[in-house]
Amino acid sequence: MDFDLDQLSQAVLHLPIAARAELASRLLESLDAEERAETPEAIATAWEAELDRREADFATGIGVGVPAADVFQRLEANLAALQAPPETPR
Repeated sequence: MDFDLDQLSQAVLHLPIAARAELASRLLESLDAEERAETPEAIATAWEAELDRREADFATGIGVGVPAADVFQRLEANLAALQAPPETPR
């Protein structure tokens, strides 16, 4: 596909906010991946280290768990707020 950057930008700006946010996230991830050029093995090792750190935090009481239902409720509220039309001044 051969897209002009301005045409592509205009098309993307007409997407719903959730779709634009997802696209932005994917683009940022692609930049990070290219910059670091990490292998799948390096990524897996980094995740293992992070999981070990979190497990140690929970074992010592430093880490505090949050019920999944609470997390999803907050995420849904944040997403709804992002999708809500802006308020008009009175």
